[in-house]
This record gives sequence, structure tokens and C-alpha cells, in this order.
Amino acid sequence: MAENNNSKSKFIASRRQLHRMAAIVVLLKKREWVTMKKIKEELDATEFTDGAYLACGNRTIQRDIKALREEYFAPIEYSKSKCAYSLTDKEWYFNVPSLLNADELLAITIGGKLSQDIFPPALSRRVSKAVDEVLRYNESEALSTELLSSLKVLSASTVSGEIFEIVFDAWQQRKVLRINYADKDGNTILRDIEPHTLVFYDMKWSIKGFCHLRNQPRTFHLGRIKSAVLQDTTFTPSQEIIDSVTTDSFLDYEKIPDVEIFLTDAGRQFAQSTPLHSQQQIVQTDDGFHLFVPAISLEKLTPWVLNQHGNARPLAPAKVVEAIRQTIRNLADACQAYDSDEIRRKVKRQNKYCFCNLTHR
Repeated sequence: MAENNNSKSKFIASRRQLHRMAAIVVLLKKREWVTMKKIKEELDATEFTDGAYLACGNRTIQRDIKALREEYFAPIEYSKSKCAYSLTDKEWYFNVPSLLNADELLAITIGGKLSQDIFPPALSRRVSKAVDEVLRYNESEALSTELLSSLKVLSASTVSGEIFEIVFDAWQQRKVLRINYADKDGNTILRDIEPHTLVFYDMKWSIKGFCHLRNQPRTFHLGRIKSAVLQDTTFTPSQEIIDSVTTDSFLDYEKIPDVEIFLTDAGRQFAQSTPLHSQQQIVQTDDGFHLFVPAISLEKLTPWVLNQHGNARPLAPAKVVEAIRQTIRNLADACQAYDSDEIRRKVKRQNKYCFCNLTHR
């Protein structure tokens, strides 16, 4: 099928004109010869549900046909004897730009806006450029600049734009990535990984993929990648790894089963708005509410409990209760160690207590 890719770059047709020209081409492909009257009848018969109401006069149709010839190199001939137009090559293809309905335009515009907030500048510029190209031919009164500016994602990601772009290319092209990765203690190690998924979770970018060094699936946070180099080796995406990425099982931490937590009413509201697990259950009792979680890691549970300021209290299993108690003790000790006035007051109270005990003996 012959396709026209040589339209002049400076020519920009309106959304409605593109609809008209596309309709004219469809009509010319159906018939050997088409009169101006027939073209006008077809355009007049359109409805708004078709994407645009295309009714117009003869001069507008003539301008559209001229644009098809000169801007898109359509092989259209006019016969004076027949007073009709013909598309001499029925295989010619009108490479019309994307014409979107209201919902499609909303989706792509919002997607472009959100990409600016969650992607580093180097990549968000690529997405924004593609969105702008589509919007050249599409208009929407409902999507004003002011409205879109009020749609925000407040991401705290500190990933290097250069590293993110390399990781993104490796994920998109299905190529092995060599990274210098730092663990939670800051120690770095060189490893080759297959980025099967690129994940935006808990306001941070991560990879869930296969690690050649450990020979098993692993999760890598982009903020810990110190350097990244794209390799020539390709890999086949693992559906098993891709399907393993859920809010319940994304991070590779040990999961503790059958966790029970007591909640106040404020804690219940927090648990509903910020769930620990997709299958969690909240049961009301005489003394408050009890939250039952099928399985959860201490790395996720501990900050969740502390963030409730006493509105959540772990009840079972004992391993969870003791671990969170120890975290609270460590936190209290650390705060006291840096509060010299509190330490002096504590020492005075202890000395006074000891003195009183001695005098009463």
C-alpha cells in the first residue's frame, strides 16, 4: 500500500479540516468518479457523533482537495467532461494525524501532564513533545492550561535524570543493564540485571527484575543506583516476575503471616485510607476495632504503626509485638540521649528517689 510521508512540515490543518479530507478520501476510494455534489451530500449527512459536523460549501471542499494534492501528494484528478474527481491510485494511503474524541484527548493530555510530575525532565520532555504533536490537530475547551496546572503529583524522587533515562531505555528495549548498586548500608557492588518491570511505588521508582549475580528475581530502587550502562544482550520478559508486582508482594522483605492490630476509630479511618494489604479485614469489637492482615513485612508495618501516634497497637504474633516495642524503645533512648535537660531531670529524680528510700529505712 502506497503511503504518503511527504506532507510539508509547515502545513497544519485544523481538526475539522482533517476530518473532511479523510471523509473525501474514503469516498474517492469507494467510487471511480465522485462529483462535487456527491461529496457535499456526504459531508452534509455527517453528525456530531462522528467526531465532527463536516457540512461545508463547495469552495471549502475545493480547498480541501487542493490541500490533499499539494500537501499530502494525493493522486487526485479532475475530469471536466464528467465534472468529477477520481483517486487514480486506490492503494494511496492518507496518513492522517491522530484525531481524538473528548475522552481520548482527556486521557492523553492528563497522561502527558502526569509524566511531567513523575518522570525526570529528560524523559518528560520526550513525552510532552509527543503529546504536543497530537494536540496540534486536536482542540478541547474543557482542558485549559489553568485546569491542567491544578492537577499535581508531588513526587519526592531524587533519581538522576541520566540514570533514569538509561534504565528506561533498558526496560523499553528489553536489554540487560549493568549497574553499580548500593545496599542499605551504602556498600556498592557491580551487577547485571534484567529490568522486567519499571515500578512507581510509594512515590519512588524501582525495578523488579532478574539479578544475574544472585541468580534470582530482585527489587532495585533507582535512587541507590550509582551508575548504569546499557548492555547489548537482550532478554525475554518473564510474565511471572511481572505478575509478582503487586502492592502486597512487590518488595522482597520477609512476610509475617496472620498479623492482628488493635485500632481506635481514628486508626480505623487511617487503615481504610492507607491499607496494609489488599485482603485486610477490619472487625468492630466492644473495645474498638481489630485489623487482620494476611501477611506483612516489618519494614512496611513498623512505620505504618508509628505514623498513627498510638491509634494502632499490634496484638499478634508475639514477634511483631516485640519488634515494634523494641523500635519504640530505641527511638525513645535516641531522643533522650540528645536531650541533656531531660537526662539531668531524670538523674535528679532518680537521686531524690534513692535519698528518700535511704531516709525511710
